[in-house]
Amino acid sequence: MRLRPLFYALAHPLVYAMVPLKTLAFTTRFTFLRGLLLEFTAFMDVLLVGLLVQNHALRLTAKAFGGNFIFGRTLMETDHSRAAAALMEPHLRGNLFMGLPIVGFAPTVFMTNAGPINVSQPARGVLRGHLDAMLQSDALRHPDLDATGARVAHALHDWVQGPRPLTLWALRGAATRVLAILLADVDLPQDQARTITAAYLRRFAELSAFYYYAPWMLSLLGTHEAMRHEVFLPLKRHGINALVVDMMLFAGMFSVGTIVMKCVDFARDYDIDYPALSPTERQAFVVESLRLFPTVSSVHRVVENPEPFELRGRTITARPGMEIAYPFVCIHQNADLFPQPERLRLDRPGDQVANILSWSRGPHQCPLRDLSVVVTTLMLDALAESHGDLRQLHIANIEV
Repeated sequence: MRLRPLFYALAHPLVYAMVPLKTLAFTTRFTFLRGLLLEFTAFMDVLLVGLLVQNHALRLTAKAFGGNFIFGRTLMETDHSRAAAALMEPHLRGNLFMGLPIVGFAPTVFMTNAGPINVSQPARGVLRGHLDAMLQSDALRHPDLDATGARVAHALHDWVQGPRPLTLWALRGAATRVLAILLADVDLPQDQARTITAAYLRRFAELSAFYYYAPWMLSLLGTHEAMRHEVFLPLKRHGINALVVDMMLFAGMFSVGTIVMKCVDFARDYDIDYPALSPTERQAFVVESLRLFPTVSSVHRVVENPEPFELRGRTITARPGMEIAYPFVCIHQNADLFPQPERLRLDRPGDQVANILSWSRGPHQCPLRDLSVVVTTLMLDALAESHGDLRQLHIANIEV
């Protein structure tokens, strides 16, 4: 059953009621009042994400504000040109996730990304240079669909022919296994890939729920130790580099895993006959799906000097130390850059595709951009070959 209409009906009054409180929080001169309001409204936004999932929550809040908006503790900039320019600069990045204080810098989530990549130079530059050096091969930088497919064909076959492939655990476990083959040349047993991914999902959910608001729960649940024991150490025993572990799990859980499920939804919602598409059209379908539903919701920067920020028809001052973020799902609704922005169109010309920010840009750009599109396409191909018309499939997906 599709619950989105019900969830939207429940969320609408909540979102609109928060608008004046959030606005007051960022305009009041009283520090204590600002903190009190933000504690309350940020917690309500956490609940909103749980109710609607991040992209839907962001779009609904942007609609309530009528443009730029506030989410969690962050000012959200929806202007495409300002976002594109800011992404090209190596700004300091804050410790919020989508504007919310939920996982932030938790090193249990990302062993390498949580600290040095987010903080500042030179650590971030050194790590990014190391990352780029690891991904120099054409097979990773400019992956070929057929060659990549041949390399991981057995893993995809095991997935679609295995038990209950149309579940969140099986699908994301398959993505983890495929990425381990491509990034580390390690072929994890299918059951282990699924078990590790399921453990990562569970422990990430615990961290998201309790990291900020009830950290003592993490001790009761043993979350930090379990993440190391159930996820990172088993992969390390296979000789997989810690940086690759982060990329595998992030891509398997968020990027590839999520967008495969959304592509199945979009095939049904937009009546896409996936098996009838050409290889180029299939990859265009993935890219356009990522425009409509970016798997990385936003990129943040820390304000270093006072600067103006437009909010609900007035100009407020973003003070040093605050965070500004660029919510891609809202930015991609610009009809001047993306005609019919609500539609999934496979015929968008190159200049429109070039304006998609779902992988960020410049020093923040996802190093696995092209590979993630190819892997997603291959997984959809495997589903279509095994199960037929994607429009008839229903994956058990909490992201309604």
